[in-house]
Amino acid sequence: MCKILKAYCIAILFLAPLFGETFSIPQYFNIFINNSKAGYSSVILEKAKYNGKECIKETDYLLLDLKRLKDSIRIETTAELYYTENLLPLGFKSVESMTGQIRKIEGKVEKNKLLVTVKMAGAIEKKEFDFPAGTLFDDMVDDVLRKTKPVLNSKSVIKIFDKSNMMFVDVKVNIKDKVKEIINGKEYSGYRVETEMYGILVFHMIDESGVTLKSGFPRLGMTSILTSEADAKKTFRANIDLLSDFAIIASRPVSNPKMVKEMNCSIIFSEGLPKALNKESIKNTSIRILKDNMAICTLRRTEFDQTKALMLPIKEKGLEYYLKETAYEQAEDAGIKSTALGIAGKETNSHRVAALIVNWVYVNIKKKNFSIGFDSAKEVLAKKEGDCTEHAVLASALCKAAGIPTKICGGLMPVENRFFYHMWLEIYTGNGNWVPMDPTYNETILDAAHIKISEGILNDEGKFKLLLDILTYLKKTEIQVFKLEYLREGR
Repeated sequence: MCKILKAYCIAILFLAPLFGETFSIPQYFNIFINNSKAGYSSVILEKAKYNGKECIKETDYLLLDLKRLKDSIRIETTAELYYTENLLPLGFKSVESMTGQIRKIEGKVEKNKLLVTVKMAGAIEKKEFDFPAGTLFDDMVDDVLRKTKPVLNSKSVIKIFDKSNMMFVDVKVNIKDKVKEIINGKEYSGYRVETEMYGILVFHMIDESGVTLKSGFPRLGMTSILTSEADAKKTFRANIDLLSDFAIIASRPVSNPKMVKEMNCSIIFSEGLPKALNKESIKNTSIRILKDNMAICTLRRTEFDQTKALMLPIKEKGLEYYLKETAYEQAEDAGIKSTALGIAGKETNSHRVAALIVNWVYVNIKKKNFSIGFDSAKEVLAKKEGDCTEHAVLASALCKAAGIPTKICGGLMPVENRFFYHMWLEIYTGNGNWVPMDPTYNETILDAAHIKISEGILNDEGKFKLLLDILTYLKKTEIQVFKLEYLREGR
């Protein structure tokens, strides 16, 4: 959930000053989630120089203070963008912090190429992208639109580079209609503007002069409202719980998930099936049927015959993608490799080695806390703390280091009468078999209460797909459990 909020706050709240003039002082926006203050953002434009060239410098700031059960989460992002008066991108610098985890990104445009350097957890990754003419940095959308007077029912598409997720994406802009609204005790007249990015709709209100007053992201219950600097920076108490506030209510309690042998359920969307759900998108998930406003799931606990698992190293063709090191799964790191070899010992059966790794991760992550946003495997190995994301990321990296192809799975898992967002992994054992395991609960035979809704690896594209898939299930969703069978040892 933290990564979802960070990605969408960066992508959406930094679109907030749509149509506004160039301000010599910052614009500040209070950020609310479910009507409780969660943080603020600010934007400032000023003249500057970039590599000796006269340009505009845009500085964007975002702060979110949140909770996960008893633990606090702080998300803080500062971005500096440099571009010419004619809106030609030159370069950017960005620092993202999530409860101590720092990710630094720098980019510069040279001859239709974007050269990017990412620094995180002591690692440096360099990337090069083709940068087509007319493409903008993500936070430049407002500069394109502010030069044109709003025209009712007009539509436009702006191609941007989303620096946080390292992806090119189209932003669709639609000026819908004229509106009146009371904001901070004052009535304003203006326009309602709709933006769409990654298939997600966000609504903005701009006044007659083109200054954005309010932006809303309904699926997360998130709103940003223009305010003063003093009001934005007022001390507030974090009341938004990323686990409890976004959990999905179930029709009946699942009292002992690890002992669930079979579960049939329907995920019910009160506003109808999301566009993102279709026959293609539900492949390799727990969903079997899409009907009306329901996604119907059939889950069974399945034991894998270890004797059928391939011996290490696995050399089947087409699996290189699932063995690759990523920024979060540093399978080539010396510490990760030596740890994986130590856990495996003389064992070469891929399933048994994966089971040993899952057990080791469960035992050795001694501090089960929720204050970590999304640490990399290398950081988890050093700290030995975290929640389901840290368990899954470390187990995945160790499996890859041992030569076992691995997928990260995102989905839902019950605790009594609510389903929470959860992460686990699948390991490849040969002959097309992917076997699920959950290091958070030390499950090498996965129970039937895990509802899988996404899978991938934690490169930039795969990580963001996981987040987008999970986002589909947020807000106005419930789970109807109509069959629940337990193993004999438990209920």
